[in-house]
Amino acid sequence: MNEQLRIGDRERDATTAALAEHYAAGRLTREEFDHRAGVVVRARTGLDLGEVLADLPPLERRDPEFTGGPWALTPAGERASAGSSTAVARKARLLWRTAGLAPWAMFAVVFVVIWFLTGAGYFWPVWPIMGWGIGVAATGVLAHVLPEIYLERQRGRGRRLAATACGE
Repeated sequence: MNEQLRIGDRERDATTAALAEHYAAGRLTREEFDHRAGVVVRARTGLDLGEVLADLPPLERRDPEFTGGPWALTPAGERASAGSSTAVARKARLLWRTAGLAPWAMFAVVFVVIWFLTGAGYFWPVWPIMGWGIGVAATGVLAHVLPEIYLERQRGRGRRLAATACGE
């Protein structure tokens, strides 16, 4: 990672959040926190941000998916690059949640509401929920275990849909 690259608001926000956690843990005084937060606001490169955190220990993140940008610390305390396997896995899980899990959950709720409004007899929604859920679970396993393959399949699917829409 070339730390001479310019940074954006996302990296500044992640670094400020890390400083706030160090302040909350008692590693920084209020004056040190204020000074370092000011340096973060004026930072232009990743090197500037690295200097702010240089004398502080790496944070252990509660959320294992958090990377907070290329200059933020990963759970192991290592720097994560935008093309790293962690970023690919994060992208695959996010895509699965938004394109697979969320629509399934929405329609499951709709099926249950329809069932309830039509008399709440035999629980027929179990069949479409379970049938669709098996497919969602299978793609979820693929997205979590083999994220590169999942993303490649989704890219291919997008190309096929675009070709169909264009009449090719």
